[in-house]
Amino acid sequence: MPVHPAHSLRTRLLVSIGSNMLRALLGFATGVLIARGLSPSGYGNLMFLLGSFAAIRSLLDLGSSSAFYTFLSQRARDRRFFLLYFCWMAAQFLLTFGLVALIIPSSMLQKIWLGHERGTILLAFVAAFLQQQLWPMAGQIGESMRKTVKVQLMSLGLALTYFVAAAILLGLGLLGVQNVLWLLVILYAGGAAVSWGVLHDPSASRSPSAEASEHVLRDYVRYCRPLAILAVISFLYDFADKWMLQKFGGSVQQGYFQIAGQFAAVSLLATTSILSIFWKEIAAASAAGEHQRVERLYRKASRALVTAGAVLTGMLIPWAEPIVRLVLGTAYAGAWQVLAIMFLYPIHQALGQIGGTTLLATGQTKRYLAVSVSMMLLSIPVSYLVLAPAAQSGIGGLELGAVGMAWKMVLLGVVSANLQAWAIARLNGWQFDWIYQPLAICLMLALGFMAKWLCQLIWPFGDMHLASMVVAMMLTGAFYLTLAAAAIAGMPWLAGMTHEEARKLMKDLKAGVKARFAWS
Repeated sequence: MPVHPAHSLRTRLLVSIGSNMLRALLGFATGVLIARGLSPSGYGNLMFLLGSFAAIRSLLDLGSSSAFYTFLSQRARDRRFFLLYFCWMAAQFLLTFGLVALIIPSSMLQKIWLGHERGTILLAFVAAFLQQQLWPMAGQIGESMRKTVKVQLMSLGLALTYFVAAAILLGLGLLGVQNVLWLLVILYAGGAAVSWGVLHDPSASRSPSAEASEHVLRDYVRYCRPLAILAVISFLYDFADKWMLQKFGGSVQQGYFQIAGQFAAVSLLATTSILSIFWKEIAAASAAGEHQRVERLYRKASRALVTAGAVLTGMLIPWAEPIVRLVLGTAYAGAWQVLAIMFLYPIHQALGQIGGTTLLATGQTKRYLAVSVSMMLLSIPVSYLVLAPAAQSGIGGLELGAVGMAWKMVLLGVVSANLQAWAIARLNGWQFDWIYQPLAICLMLALGFMAKWLCQLIWPFGDMHLASMVVAMMLTGAFYLTLAAAAIAGMPWLAGMTHEEARKLMKDLKAGVKARFAWS
């Protein structure tokens, strides 16, 4: 059966990457607007509230969202399948809302959310639920039907609306924590309603693959049982990190760390662009018994994404201090060291996401559980060690604040991603592939600092004005990217390509550039 052009893997990848690039730019710009408008303290409080409910979500989800997308990716499902999952989502919402609104006493609420009022906490929960659970579910449904184009266009439209609305609030002087939360509620509720109309397929209810509800529930239980423990540990890990940073470091340190995370997320652009598509293709190939295709997809994705992350990291780290000063202003001057460290984090975060997706998409939830739980359990005491104040007696900490948290994230990320990669290699009888990681990272960092040093020899930066500094950064970046491209062309295996594939890619890029100038 011929594949519709809009559903082909090539089209979906190109649309997903292009859309995610635009959405990442919009999301980054929106985050900067909100961070500048709220100050480090206000931004830290906002991210603490949203992040706390992201942690609670992992506890209530129990891995069901991963099961939902994996089952959808394997074959078409009938109406009862969707109804069961929608009821489960509604139960999660009502349980959490009822606990926060009616059951948890005010004294305990103050200790958990460190002084925030009940109304603000409830508003943050609704915003987090819509943004982190309901909206991603809509995207999963669309991706499972290979409607990547529609999914990406809707996501892009939502990101653009969020940016415009945040800019309006900032211009009117109304950019407070509660107003941002209300904005998230309105946008994501409206986006979910629109997505239903766009993605709804009446033919799904007539699918020949209809199953009894008890069979569907049995599949969920089998898939999610190993992930239930992971859900509990994930909650402790996520909540403990944010709570300890807010408690011991304060909202300003929380703001520094969270805004550094927003910047560092740019390096995850390539990963987020292809992750849902990668999950779909790995699940389908595994279900069809195409084990060589699974290995080929995994190796290419791992090398390409680590190298892509290293390229961005090598370009950004040398400029961490001026980036903070120029983009965020003097209020965030103390965040530049945190940002420099966090630029390293997405490299192995990408590798970890590819590995985790491979395990989940092939149903290897027990292996995924073993690696994830062990690293999260290790992370909690390490977070206490780097964040807690020094003690006269007993166990004290290092009081490193956001800097300590950043180093913890990077170093444990390296260990976790490689432990997972080793487990995948051993499980499938593959060779453990790791040498490309330090080589790509060290090479790109060396090229980044060398490019900056050489440009400084020609054009001393000194105390430049904003415009001059931006020009200097752009010229240095162009020089660096040229060096990075030459390095990858000489060693294409770093990016998961053969020499023939690299030559074809360069030929396509040159043809695209020529066509662009000819069209202009």
